[in-house]
Amino acid sequence: MGFLTDFQLDLLCHAIGLPRECRIEVCRFRRSPAFDTLLPKASPLLEELFNPATWDRALANLKALLGDDPQGMKILTLMLICCGETWKLYDSLGISNEIYIATLKCFPRFIEEHFESYGTYGFDRDFWTMREISGHLFRLGALEFELTVEDGAKAVHIHIPSDADLSCRARRSSYTAARTFISRFFPAYADAPFLCTSWLLSPALKECLPESSRILSFQSEYEVTEVFPDHDQFLTWVYKRPDIPLADLPEDTSLQRNLKKHLLAGRKVGEAAGRLLPCAFRSEREITIPGSGEI
Repeated sequence: MGFLTDFQLDLLCHAIGLPRECRIEVCRFRRSPAFDTLLPKASPLLEELFNPATWDRALANLKALLGDDPQGMKILTLMLICCGETWKLYDSLGISNEIYIATLKCFPRFIEEHFESYGTYGFDRDFWTMREISGHLFRLGALEFELTVEDGAKAVHIHIPSDADLSCRARRSSYTAARTFISRFFPAYADAPFLCTSWLLSPALKECLPESSRILSFQSEYEVTEVFPDHDQFLTWVYKRPDIPLADLPEDTSLQRNLKKHLLAGRKVGEAAGRLLPCAFRSEREITIPGSGEI
């Protein structure tokens, strides 16, 4: 298996924009005698991170092997060194370095989200990033696209990063770029449906947001297939933490204020699952490079 060397790890940390404090901790652990002792035992488990069927078991065993890791810097280091194998996969398929770096920027994004929530740098999304390092999830413009198989059925699951530009132009460029990318590099998924499960698809948001909202525009491109009114993941994305009493929820944005009023009235937000409609795609000649923006 291709693990990154010290030098390659340092280059990757800089390329993806890992916070300086985390780079120091990652490089310190990578160069420590403890790491050299650990790696032979961890290597078989790290290989299992590239197989969705063994993700959960491998991660649990790795974390047990690591022991105390309060800020997640040890498991972060192990996942980052695996990105050497990730690059081998990209290179074998002919996928660009630009997409490789854009996809792996999930690591600093998750760490920055932790800082925004708790005031300290930490990596607590190890349960998710196996998708990126194993080459099942790719950042293509504004959005992320995950190749999945459930009960023998292939599907492309759409994920919305916290820094996504949800303007119509950026969304549609991302959808169309994903369709082109998948047809070229993963033709077995060329006819697979594009699915999404997110709080952004919750029908309750129609009661909370103006018609001009980018979120409602996003919803208009999906056929909702199932609603989960009791799911509360939206609290983390809208209010940064899920453990804040309703009365104390921040009101810094119109979205926060509107949802808080909705919740205090005893109503629910939840989330929904949906299928992307054909109208969401643009012709290839209309694709432009997505810019940045706010939800």
